[in-house]
Amino acid sequence: MSGMSNESTLFSKNRERWKLTQVGVQEITTLAKALDIDILLAKILLSRNIGDGNIDRIRDFLNPDSSLIYDYSKVSSKEHLERGIDRVSTAIKNQELIVINGDPDADGIAGVTILVTALRHMGAEVVYDFPVRSREGHGLQVRIIQEAIQRGAKLIISTDCGSKDVDAASYAKEQGIDVIITDHHILGKTLPDVYALINPQLVEEPSFFKELSGSGVAFKFVLAIAKKLDRDMPETFVEFLLAVLSFGTLSDRMSLLNPMNRILVKRGVDALIKTNREGLKAIRRICIDERSEIKPRNLSRTIIPRLNAPGRIGDKDQGIPDSSIVVDLLTIGVGQKHAKKARELSQIFQSVVDLNQKKKNELLGNAMSTALSVDDINEKRKYITNKIEEEIGHLVETQCDITTDRILMIEGNNWNPGVIGIDTDRLKDRYLRPAILFTKDTSSDYIRASVRSIPTINMYQLIDEIDEEFFNQNNFSMFQCEVLIEGGKRKVNAFGGHSQACGFTLHKKDLETFKFMMKKKSKLLREEDFNYSYEIIEKIPFSDIGAKLINKLDEIMPYGQNFEYPIFYLKECDIVKGKPFGNKYQSVQKPHVRFSVKDVSNQKRGKGKSFPAVGFGLWEKFCDLKGNSNPKIGYDLIFTCEKIGSDKRGDGDVRLNVLDIRISGQDNLSLDV
Repeated sequence: MSGMSNESTLFSKNRERWKLTQVGVQEITTLAKALDIDILLAKILLSRNIGDGNIDRIRDFLNPDSSLIYDYSKVSSKEHLERGIDRVSTAIKNQELIVINGDPDADGIAGVTILVTALRHMGAEVVYDFPVRSREGHGLQVRIIQEAIQRGAKLIISTDCGSKDVDAASYAKEQGIDVIITDHHILGKTLPDVYALINPQLVEEPSFFKELSGSGVAFKFVLAIAKKLDRDMPETFVEFLLAVLSFGTLSDRMSLLNPMNRILVKRGVDALIKTNREGLKAIRRICIDERSEIKPRNLSRTIIPRLNAPGRIGDKDQGIPDSSIVVDLLTIGVGQKHAKKARELSQIFQSVVDLNQKKKNELLGNAMSTALSVDDINEKRKYITNKIEEEIGHLVETQCDITTDRILMIEGNNWNPGVIGIDTDRLKDRYLRPAILFTKDTSSDYIRASVRSIPTINMYQLIDEIDEEFFNQNNFSMFQCEVLIEGGKRKVNAFGGHSQACGFTLHKKDLETFKFMMKKKSKLLREEDFNYSYEIIEKIPFSDIGAKLINKLDEIMPYGQNFEYPIFYLKECDIVKGKPFGNKYQSVQKPHVRFSVKDVSNQKRGKGKSFPAVGFGLWEKFCDLKGNSNPKIGYDLIFTCEKIGSDKRGDGDVRLNVLDIRISGQDNLSLDV
C-alpha cells in the first residue's frame, strides 16, 4: 500500500505544480540595457537560459543570420547529398517521371508541396501520393511503389518518412526503382538500401540541421538541386516555400531554440501574411478570423489541424479526399482567374457549407472549394475523435490503475488509427504521464498503436530498446506488418516517430509481451522524470494586462517548441459567468469553459476591470471551485494572453487563455518562489 501512496502523491503533486522562474535583478537589468529591450523580455530570455546568458549569443538568437535559410551543407552526409542531387538532376534532364511519397500529416504535406513545386519549377515531371493512413499507416508504401512501376517511373522521393522502411526500400530496389529518402526521423540500426538518404541524422557532428522538420529537409534538398542545376529561385518563390515550411516545422513541434528553425519560421509566417498565391490565401481565409493576427503560435490551432485532417481519415476508395487535396490547394498560384473564383466562392460560403463533399467538388472546383473540403474533413475528424475519447473514459477505469501506472496503456476495438493520436495526446494531458492507445481491427491479425509522452520522458527510446531486446531473443522485429504485393504478402517495418510522439504496429500475439516489457521499463523511470511544471514568468497586476503587453512579447517571437509563449500569474481575482463549451460533437460532455476574469481590487469605486477568458479542459474544475469555495477569498490563475481582434489603433480585444485556477492563498503549497 505504501508504494501506491507514493505513486499517487507523485502524480497529484505534479498536477498542481506552479513554478515561478527565478532570475537575479542585476542580470535582468544588465541584459535589458545591453540589448535595449524591456525588463520583462530580458527576464524571459534569462529564465529560458538562452545562449547560457551570454549577451552575444542572445543577440544571435533574437536575430538569426539570414544565411541560415540557404545553408544546406549538413542536411545529409556529403556522399548521400551528392548522389541525391545527381540522380534528380538526371531525372530532370531526361524528363523522367518522379513519384513523391509523403507522410500524411502537415509536415509530410508541406514536404510534398515543397518538392512538387520546386521540382516542377526546375522542369521536372512530378506526381504525388500519400498512404491511406487508416489502412497503410505511414512511411514508404509498397502500393505506391507498385503504382510507380505501372506508371513507368524509375525514381521515388519520400518526404518526412522512409528512414526505417528497410523492407519497402528493398522491394523498390528489387523492382528496379531508385529511391531517395528525404527525412528527419531517427535512424534505425539498419539503414535502408536506397540510392540516397537525405537525413541530417547521418551527419555525425552536432548541427542545427538535426532539428529540422521533414519539410525542412525537403526544402534544403531542393535548394541544393537548384544550385547544382544553376536554376534561379526567385525570392518570392522561396518565400512561398518558407510559408509552407512553417506549417511543417510548427506541426512537428521542432525546437524554436534552434536559430535555423527560428529564421525559417519567422520568414515563413511573414510570407504567409503577405502572400498573393490564391491557394495559401484560401487556406488562410478559411482557417483564421479576418480580424485576428497571424502569428506562429496561432497556426498550431488554426491552419495546421485542418491540414492534418484529410490525412487522418482520407480514403479515395471511400470518396473521402486525402492529403493530396491539400497539396492541390497549396500549389495554386497567382492570377486574376484564381482570385476571381476565390472571391465568388467566399460570397457563397455559407450557402454551400452543408453540401456534401461530392456536390461541393462538382460545383466549386477551385481554391476555396478545396479549402472548404479540408474544413469539412476536419469536422468529421472531430466527431470520430470525441466518440473514441468517450470510450476511453470508461476503459481507463478497467484497464489501468491511475495511482500506480507510470505509462497508461489502453486497448480499443476498431478505432480509426488515423485519429487516435489526438486521443492519446488528450489522455497524456489528462493524467500527466505517457500514454499508449492500441486499436484492434477484428479483420486483421495486427494491432496499431499511438504513443504520446510528457516532455521529460523519451518514449521512442524506450520502445526502440524493447524492439532491440525482442530482436535479440527472436531474430525478428516486434514492430512489423504485412502488406499485399503482386504474388503474395511482404512484411515491412512499422515503427517510427519522435521522443514525444510515435507509433507502431505489431502482431496480436506479441501484444502482451510488449505490455510486459513496457511495464518493466516504466519501473526504471525515476520520480524526477515526472517532475515538470508550468514555468511562470511573472506575477502580474490587472493593470499590466492588455494589447501593449502582447505587442511587447511579440518583439522576441517566434514562440513554439522549447521557447513557449510566456505564462503569467494573476492573484486574487474573481471568475464569473462560466459557460461550458466543446465542439458540436461533444454532446455528452463539454470539457472547456468560457468565463470572465474580474479585477476585484477597485470594485468598491466602480472601476473593476474584466477580461474574457477560456479554459480548455477546465469546466469541471471551474464548477468545483465555484461550488465549493468562499467567493470572498478570490482565485489565482495562470494564463497566456492574445488579441482576438484589431481595432482602428491596432490594439484590439484581449483574451486570457487560462491554464489553471485555484483558490487564493495557496502560494505556500506548491508555488516555488
